[in-house]
Amino acid sequence: MEGRPPRERRRVGALLNAYYHIEGTEKKDPAVAVPGGSDLDKVGFDAKRYFDGLVSSGQLPELVKRANELDAEIKDLDGDMQMLVYENYSKFIRATDVIKQMKFTIEGLDPDLKVLDGNVSRITEHQKKVEDGTSGRAGRIEDLLKQQRVCRKLQVLFELPATLQKCLDRRAYGEAVEAYCCCSGFLRQYRHMPTFQKVLEEVELQMGRIRVALEDRLRSPELSVDEAVNSSVTLLDLGEDQVKVSSEYLTGRSGALRSSLSACFGPHEEAPGPDPGEEELTKDQEELRRPESMALHGACRRATETYVPMLCDAVEGFQKLLEVRSGSGSAVDENVLPEFVSARIEDLCDRITQLVDTKCPPTRVLVSCIHAVRDSLRRLHSLLPALLTRLFRAFLGRTAMDAMKALFTTACSAMLMEMCKLHQECKKLSESNSSGLDDVLEEIAKTEQSVIMHGFTALTECQPLQSLLGPDKVAGQQLVKGLHSQLIAFFATFTEICRMYVGSELGEAFLPLPVANEVKQVTDLEWCGLFALALVRVGRHLEVKAINKVWGVAKDLFEGSEAAAAELQPNAAVLKSTRNAAQAVITQYATMSGQRLAHFFRNSVQSRNWMTVREPQEPRKVVEMVLREVHAFDAQLARLLGDPRKPKTGDHRRNLSRFKNSMELEVERLWAKKLQVFAPIPFNRNGAIVGILRIAFKAFFEYVREETFGKYGLQQIQLDCAFIAEMVRDFVETDDASVLDSLLDEVVASAQLRCVEPVAMDASVVEARCEEQKKKFRFD
Repeated sequence: MEGRPPRERRRVGALLNAYYHIEGTEKKDPAVAVPGGSDLDKVGFDAKRYFDGLVSSGQLPELVKRANELDAEIKDLDGDMQMLVYENYSKFIRATDVIKQMKFTIEGLDPDLKVLDGNVSRITEHQKKVEDGTSGRAGRIEDLLKQQRVCRKLQVLFELPATLQKCLDRRAYGEAVEAYCCCSGFLRQYRHMPTFQKVLEEVELQMGRIRVALEDRLRSPELSVDEAVNSSVTLLDLGEDQVKVSSEYLTGRSGALRSSLSACFGPHEEAPGPDPGEEELTKDQEELRRPESMALHGACRRATETYVPMLCDAVEGFQKLLEVRSGSGSAVDENVLPEFVSARIEDLCDRITQLVDTKCPPTRVLVSCIHAVRDSLRRLHSLLPALLTRLFRAFLGRTAMDAMKALFTTACSAMLMEMCKLHQECKKLSESNSSGLDDVLEEIAKTEQSVIMHGFTALTECQPLQSLLGPDKVAGQQLVKGLHSQLIAFFATFTEICRMYVGSELGEAFLPLPVANEVKQVTDLEWCGLFALALVRVGRHLEVKAINKVWGVAKDLFEGSEAAAAELQPNAAVLKSTRNAAQAVITQYATMSGQRLAHFFRNSVQSRNWMTVREPQEPRKVVEMVLREVHAFDAQLARLLGDPRKPKTGDHRRNLSRFKNSMELEVERLWAKKLQVFAPIPFNRNGAIVGILRIAFKAFFEYVREETFGKYGLQQIQLDCAFIAEMVRDFVETDDASVLDSLLDEVVASAQLRCVEPVAMDASVVEARCEEQKKKFRFD
């Protein structure tokens, strides 16, 4: 059959299988039948009809071909059938041999089977004899066993008080409750019997003690979570109210957690790191080695290892407690657990905040520690996700704001220290004869640079706080707004230093409380003109350059925040207040300097008898002293304000020979009276000198009004005022010199009104003697 096509082989096989009814043939798919040959294989095949159909429809070559195919197929079928018959015959022969062998073997086992049958019969007879012999005693034994079991139960009942006492002594409260629950029902059922009544009373007494012990134990902070849960379940088994048990469970857990938190944040001696000389440390490693960093890192590590897992265990234990007795007693308020967790998380956050406020660790270390604490709370977050998200988000925002305030408070305090240090240096340089204004400028530059660096340092340290808040946009906006406020407070510190130094009250600007208290010490600083001008110089530089630069750096550092572009803009109020503060200082400088010159005039006027003075030949010594002081003020103002005095061109001398009529004198007198002496001083050398001389000359006028003059006393005042007016023209502008001339003329006029013999010195004589004195006068 190997030479046949597959179609014919399948057909032949199908016919043979169907003929011999081989098992499974009915499951074959009929689709494998040969198309066109299905009529030959059908039952009731009509050969004549088939032949007629082929003859009528086909041609002779096709009929011959089909006839040959049928002949070949018939021969193959005959051969296959013969082969199949031969194969089945051999199988039948082998089966016959096996049956004969089995028959022989079974006939050989017949004697053994007869012996086995006899043994089984004897065993049955002996079994009947044994049953007959023991049937009567078995009933008695069964009765005795029943009595024994009853006695054992009674023994357990009577020994129950002792058993409970032993459990109480061993603190095996669970075993005690289990024993009680097994026996209490029977004792209550037969409590009308005196014996059982007595046992029940003793049992109830012991269980009362166990209940009290369990309640005390549950409230103990030294109990582990598993023991607390077991104790709670035991109390519930005793019939205690679920609300009460839950409350006592949380009370005990609160105490245990508070003790754990105190241990985590208590004083610990941190392990020292490696010797700094042994290896070069990175910036992060150096920050982590700082004592404040080690303190925070150690406390947070201990909290994540002990406190947080204990809190998670307590919450899971409470949930198990509710699951065990969820349907018994009164329902527990659903807010109890969130309130408990909130209080414990707030305690942890408060501890961290207190440590941060006390130690002020670097922000990178703070962010790392906070992230570690947050990661440790993931297990608790899976239990109470909404609550933990709300609590920790509020904590992160509060921590970021507190850290930022601490950084800028430190920067403000550092600014105050720099200013106090600058005051000491200025005072030292003003008292030293060997130091010049260049040394003062160098100290001012150092101080100004240090102040700006403190601001930049605070900004740089604030940048990591963005990663602390993560994707929380609202918190990020609050952080940027807080940064804007802190920058205002930082520069407001300088403003308040200026205000306090000139004797004003503390302004309304928001300052951190520690800084506000520290700024008040500025009022105790001794007045120093160089320091006042240093404040003016620093204030002007802050207004013109530094404030805008610091805000620009802040905007660059926080450029990722959406609120940075809108919020981090230089504050116009800060610029204005800085300018006003600097102007207040320079005005105070002019006031103090003018009052110093006024004291010279007062002493010189009040220490002389103007009725007995001789004819004046030259100005008095006080004039020389005043002019030297003015020269010193002029040098300080020119150098520190960067406004040097320009050389005078042309003839700017005062014309003493020109006669002034009474109208002109009266107008100048009225102008001098209406002149505002204590006016704000502009930020230039000329304006400050004019302000100083205006105060001094006005005071000179007032002191002259208190004296009575003789002829030569009047002439001495006339000569002094003329020489002063001539010399100060080198320090002020022409227009301002005219104003000062009117003040000095008012001084002479006041002396003339109070003179008993008002005879003035001739103008030419006054001019000649002033010219002679100018040739001899030297400022150095």
